[in-house]
Amino acid sequence: MFIKKIHILELQNEEHVGLNTYVDDYITESGAAALNIEKQSGDHKLKLAVEKSVLDLVQKNSFTARVNAADEARDQPIRGFSKIVKGMLHHFNPAVAQAAYNIDLINEKFSKITRLSDEKQTAAEESYITALKAAAADLTTLGLTDWLTEIEATQIAFVELVKSRNQEDDLKPAINMKTARVETDNAYNAIVNRINAFITIDGDAKYAAFVTKLNNRIDQYNTAIAQRKGWAKKVDSANTEAE
Repeated sequence: MFIKKIHILELQNEEHVGLNTYVDDYITESGAAALNIEKQSGDHKLKLAVEKSVLDLVQKNSFTARVNAADEARDQPIRGFSKIVKGMLHHFNPAVAQAAYNIDLINEKFSKITRLSDEKQTAAEESYITALKAAAADLTTLGLTDWLTEIEATQIAFVELVKSRNQEDDLKPAINMKTARVETDNAYNAIVNRINAFITIDGDAKYAAFVTKLNNRIDQYNTAIAQRKGWAKKVDSANTEAE
């Protein structure tokens, strides 16, 4: 039994800190000396503390807060629009029901759009808006043209805000986050490589409890990463079909 590989570069910042916090906790439970990683554990603990402090700054700075708010603002009309269209699928007027069906097909193609990363959602949403504009007649039949106006307006507001990032001094901690992650990654890899090496030489008996707990967490994070990639592929495919 060895420590599994994890797609560490694919982790979001909060996930990255979360994984390494689990590593630190599990080392404390098992004992760094018992795991033969006293030096590596100490280095990892220091690097993780730095990363946590940087993440805290990133989450609290005003630019990040504004981006998060703008992102939620553009997600809300998409969710609301989708629910309204679903509710019109069984309209008593066949023409309205058909128009709802046509729009619902578009919504289904982009059903995971609000779960994408900011950059990927921006690209996908442009395709989504284009697809809805091409179905203007159906929107008019449904009386929902104002929803498209709102979806596009919130998308534009988000894009304009992101464009201003290079002029924002308070965005600097996000750049430092990348450096902090690399430092923590190096410390994490040192722990993994050392434990796996000892397992190769001495067997896994004294490391089994630690490795089992960590591998369970790694499985969870790898699953989350795979799900995100799956959603992205579906939207990319939907974008291609919609063009």
